[in-house]
Amino acid sequence: MLGGMQVRALEANKIFNAGYGSVLTTKGTVEMEACIMDGLLKECGAVSGISTVVHPISLARLVMENTPHVYLAFDGAEAFAREQVSFCIICRVL
Repeated sequence: MLGGMQVRALEANKIFNAGYGSVLTTKGTVEMEACIMDGLLKECGAVSGISTVVHPISLARLVMENTPHVYLAFDGAEAFAREQVSFCIICRVL
């Protein structure tokens, strides 16, 4: 699955509307979403409402590969990210 690497590059680009370049909500906060699918294995993982993870696509992959879940959102997704601290880069301010 090469797609994750390309998405991470876009998430790191401050002029692209993802990750570091996310458009702020009306409250001035960042809320990001990501979804990844493996068509051969028929698996997917998704997260939404993420504000402290630099690469939400990596967290979505961890949901797909390491949990029985397909989708985690907001507080549940953030808690999962903290549990994956060795795999995810947590950032308090994007």
